[in-house]
Amino acid sequence: MSRESRTNPFLQGNFGPVRSEDDYAELRVIGALPRELNGTYYRNGPNPAFEPKGRYHWFDGDGMIHAVTLRDGKATYRNRWVRSRGLDEERQAGRALYPGLLDISVAMTEAPQFKNTANTNIVFHANRLLALMEGALPTQLQAGTLETLGEYDFNGKLQTAMTAHPKTDPETGEMLFFGYAPFPPYLTYHVADKDGRLVRSAEIDIAWPSMIHDFVTTRDYVIFILCPLVFSIENVAANGTLFTWEPERGTRIGVMPRSGGNADVKWYSTEASYVFHPMNAYAEGQRLVVEVARFGKLTFMDPSGQEKPQGPEVNPRLHRWTIDLAAGTLRSEPLDDRIAEFPRVNEGKVGLQHRYGYMAGAGASMEGPPTFNAIYKYDHQTGRQETHDFGPGKGCGEAVFVPRSTTAAEDEGYLMTFVYDAANNRSEFVLLDAQNVGGEPIARVQIPRRVPYGFHGNWVSAT
Repeated sequence: MSRESRTNPFLQGNFGPVRSEDDYAELRVIGALPRELNGTYYRNGPNPAFEPKGRYHWFDGDGMIHAVTLRDGKATYRNRWVRSRGLDEERQAGRALYPGLLDISVAMTEAPQFKNTANTNIVFHANRLLALMEGALPTQLQAGTLETLGEYDFNGKLQTAMTAHPKTDPETGEMLFFGYAPFPPYLTYHVADKDGRLVRSAEIDIAWPSMIHDFVTTRDYVIFILCPLVFSIENVAANGTLFTWEPERGTRIGVMPRSGGNADVKWYSTEASYVFHPMNAYAEGQRLVVEVARFGKLTFMDPSGQEKPQGPEVNPRLHRWTIDLAAGTLRSEPLDDRIAEFPRVNEGKVGLQHRYGYMAGAGASMEGPPTFNAIYKYDHQTGRQETHDFGPGKGCGEAVFVPRSTTAAEDEGYLMTFVYDAANNRSEFVLLDAQNVGGEPIARVQIPRRVPYGFHGNWVSAT
């Protein structure tokens, strides 16, 4: 074991990788799985197959999909690496070949090719299961088996990378997404129709090149979030990183009509901050409401700041921006003082006004790697907040909402997440009642292994 593996917090405990691909059937269930749940929960995350070549960042690991399939009240589990070309090369060599984010200064001069780890999200659109990371093309997988089918470029039409956070319009079935890069074009907006055909690509001018992790859409608008985490290629050698935090630039919010283009984008300024993940956005007359998990300062991409960030401003909290299109103003307001990330809503409310939102919570403070031990539910109509605390020694991730039926109320359904039990070094797949988040879980599927902390997932119904 290398010194990096012994000392890096993102290679320790439940951040550390698992080294095998396994299948488990007839898993033990505590409680009862609802029989109407017939499908698969897929979750993606970084899982390095080899000891890192140099310094390791949580975003570097090879993509690994963890899948729990539910049918007739029973559960099975399967995990597989996303077998990228880069991973295949490393398997042949028997060692890591590609540098990570923290060695970007070396990579820019010695190894300009980067591995498409496909490690961030996994989505299902137009009967395609796509594993995503924002610096490359999507990777198509076979639903069920998780076999890697290869990179997917929309029949040659996609000429940029694809964000890991596309938005599927619940009314039209379109998938809206973008790609960004440290070189021109810095930002390109794309639309795939409900059948998966890429029907639009438009370059968008931005004031500086930035890591734009996510965005939001409404029925009539696309909203880009330009934060002051700047690609600074000319300063790579001096700074030891491709990214610089330049708060004097502030944060800019670009609003583009979905029927318009680059010339129609209007930019609104607010205080410096960083957003990995918005919760949702929607219109109220001439106002646009955007709710996000907001960092006041981002140190996570800094080689000297990823392990133990200091100060409350470096932790994410639920925040709201309200853009008045008529007045040309933006109002910024905090919604919660607790640390929370990985926001989700009912997917039927994406781009539409939502009442309920869900986040992974960490309470009042967090030191070291981002770990969460609770699920928060927000009711924006009443202001009520509910919490499910998993207890000491338990760690959870993003909670995905699945409706009970196609006619169910907005919060009538289930929250799904993996929960790690440090005492037993094992994980469970947990279902909470979204209308009683603080209550006992409906079901706990016991997995005879741990599932490392990861990023994002989605439920794909079999019907």
